[in-house]
Amino acid sequence: MELDKVRTEINNIDKEMVRLLEKRFSLVNEIGHYKRKQNLPVYDEIREKQVVELCRSALENKEYSKYIDDIYFQIMKCCKNIQSNLR
Repeated sequence: MELDKVRTEINNIDKEMVRLLEKRFSLVNEIGHYKRKQNLPVYDEIREKQVVELCRSALENKEYSKYIDDIYFQIMKCCKNIQSNLR
């Protein structure tokens, strides 16, 4: 393993993850506006469980399940904050 090569690959993955998260946040913003107009709550426990299960099922290495849970808990916390802060 060449450390610099692996780090460059990680950097590229991180850039792609940020691009995808930004896209996700934009969509969450749209959903937040819809929820506000329809007088729906920001928090949807059933949907959050579905998201985590979907992400877990996409894992090839199931040993990473706990980390996916942790990461998606944080992502969804940020998404709820985005929706809560809409004006």
